[in-house]
Amino acid sequence: MKLWQKDYTPNKRIETFVVGKDYLLDQSLVRFDCLGSIAHIKGLLDIGILTQDEFCTLKKGLLEIIELDTEGRFIIQFNDEDVHTKIENHLVEKLGDVAKKIHTGRSRNDQVLTAIRLYAKERFLAIEEKAISLSLSFLTFAEKYLMIPMPGRTHLQKAMPSSLGLWAGAFSESTLDNLIIMDAGYELYDQSPLGSGASYGIPLPLNRELTAELLSFSKVQRNTLYANNSRGKFEVSLLMSLLGVTFDISKFSNDLILFLLPEFNYFELPEEFFLGSSIMPQKKNPSFLEMIRAKSNTFISLVFQIVSIVNNLPSGYNQDFQETKEPFIKGLDMAEELIEIASLIIENLKPNEASLRKACTPEIFAQDKAIELVKEGMPFREAYKKIAKEIDKVKTSEIEEALKKRSHIGGTGNLGLPILREEILNKQKEIVQRKENWKKRLSKLIIPK
Repeated sequence: MKLWQKDYTPNKRIETFVVGKDYLLDQSLVRFDCLGSIAHIKGLLDIGILTQDEFCTLKKGLLEIIELDTEGRFIIQFNDEDVHTKIENHLVEKLGDVAKKIHTGRSRNDQVLTAIRLYAKERFLAIEEKAISLSLSFLTFAEKYLMIPMPGRTHLQKAMPSSLGLWAGAFSESTLDNLIIMDAGYELYDQSPLGSGASYGIPLPLNRELTAELLSFSKVQRNTLYANNSRGKFEVSLLMSLLGVTFDISKFSNDLILFLLPEFNYFELPEEFFLGSSIMPQKKNPSFLEMIRAKSNTFISLVFQIVSIVNNLPSGYNQDFQETKEPFIKGLDMAEELIEIASLIIENLKPNEASLRKACTPEIFAQDKAIELVKEGMPFREAYKKIAKEIDKVKTSEIEEALKKRSHIGGTGNLGLPILREEILNKQKEIVQRKENWKKRLSKLIIPK
């Protein structure tokens, strides 16, 4: 039976159209819907709707479902419609009439909001942990190859002396900064919608603060209409907070596509990373880098898919929200995979120092020559014009000396990598602690008694 079942049978074609793949997507939410239900029945116990024995019976049944799901033996079928129906029907079959009380004081609307938020919070904490590890991997590369020179480029043309330390350090620092935005997205998402019902509250004295605390939310999303109105909006905010890291990974892949070309030969990666051609025996294609570039754009499209679905909807629940679930889950999957692949690449990347040094041709020292004239008293604009006229006379300088001269903070001679390492490690501790606190608080919820 459907939770909304009345005295008629729905048209099969219409039902198939409406349900779509939702029941398949809900397989990821089983554990989290059970956790939300455990908190909910604790709240019902708190206000006298359930007795202690009824609470214990229902909690035991929900814990058994979590165990079955862990073992791959709790499968949602099309006829179940969604995870909420599957769980409630299973409990009724196993426990009888007491299970019919579990839906008191809630709607599938706040139920699915709660389950998705719990699911996404756990996923997001794992993504943050992997993002900070990526920042650390870029930093380790920068430290290892700190003063190996490479041409800095503007408009893709050779411009000025640079180094592998500056190049990789830029990605490390940027990834760390991305976590500022990610933390903000997480903070917005970390609000409990449980108890908001179908947007308009419940005529019961529900202790929403209690259920929020049990589920490890930092606060209650107070306004019950806002809770439902925020569906889609909050998912967009969470995915948008990941745009910075996917943007950086795409830039990193674009750099490598260029620098791995034989004409550049700046870097090497393991041969097994490259795929071949079905017609050209010599080809070793950087398909993995091209797929990073493509998937980072697909990620953007998933964000705006959700935006397109929820834009201009009226207040309250609308079935349209169901269509936000798939792009949201796909977006989390894709961001996590991009971070993992980028980490794998930077950890296996090796520079070709000879090619990098050879690429540092005389013209990249033009500004250095102009600065030398400035030090002798010539105004910069005159020095600029003089060197521009004599560019063919510019000689290759000692590259290490040129790099060291950029001694201001953030320059090749003073990248501040020890400070960056300290900041990354502090952030890593913070993320690990947040993840441990999450696990610890939810583990209390699933203690049998």
